[in-house]
Amino acid sequence: MEKELLAQLTLWHEEDEFEQIVDRITKIPEQDRDYDLISHLARALNNLARYEEALEQLLSIAAQGEADRERLDEHLQSVQ
Repeated sequence: MEKELLAQLTLWHEEDEFEQIVDRITKIPEQDRDYDLISHLARALNNLARYEEALEQLLSIAAQGEADRERLDEHLQSVQ
């Protein structure tokens, strides 16, 4: 389901169907939304000029994104 959902969200984004993305993701309980779903939701909200809502979503995953960046930096340093 996850792969199919992400593929559908990507397709809707390519087709500028941002409301479809928001509608589909908001049907999923907040506690069940992962980093990828929240990222898709924030991008769709941004494209709909719903900037404050998009920012709220991004702030909710900011710490996780920062941790990913730090792990990537560590990995890049180790392979040099």
